[in-house]
Amino acid sequence: MFVADYMAKEVVTVWEGERVATAQRLLQSHGVHQLPAVDEAGRLVGIVTDRDVRSALGYCDALGDNLLESYDATLRDNLVVSEIMTTEPKTIALKSTLDEALGLLCHSSFNALPVMDGHRLCGIITKNDLLRAFHHVLGLDKEGTRVEIALPGLWRDLRDASTALAQYDGQVHSMVVASMRRDGDEPVLYLRASGSSGRQLEDVLRRSGLVVLVPEHK
Repeated sequence: MFVADYMAKEVVTVWEGERVATAQRLLQSHGVHQLPAVDEAGRLVGIVTDRDVRSALGYCDALGDNLLESYDATLRDNLVVSEIMTTEPKTIALKSTLDEALGLLCHSSFNALPVMDGHRLCGIITKNDLLRAFHHVLGLDKEGTRVEIALPGLWRDLRDASTALAQYDGQVHSMVVASMRRDGDEPVLYLRASGSSGRQLEDVLRRSGLVVLVPEHK
């Protein structure tokens, strides 16, 4: 699961000396929310977001609804990208994993990361790209049943689950081990499969002595 497989390879950029009004038109015409800013040599020097542009042009209040005359029109028309962009933006390497990208974005106020191949800008990956990637990786783009299995004896239970699934007349789309339930710290196997009914899948697993978990109701 690598960034290179899910990033946008055709990156819309803006020159750092371009007027902010032009950056706004680029954002709107390409339907993006951020533009990597480059110098005359094409090197990444910053990033400018639609929020930066709206704030700089005096376009909106906190709800984004009202035109605010908070800037002198002449000053506003002559603002350039370098005056409002974030310099030294967080980036990610081309060979990085989706996990690394997710970790960076979870601790950042930005919605995207420019992707670098050495010093060359070669792509951009957004939070929406990550959502689509994990949606695919977890098999959520296929119809099926999700089952959660307790793993108190981690490796033994994983072995038993694998043995049971070999007897299952269906297709496994994803298997993830994580400690995410709020009612305990023991690892859980999240399984998504298709073929027979969800009840049949649960029966196969239970017959192998595995504990199939159900949602809590409060």
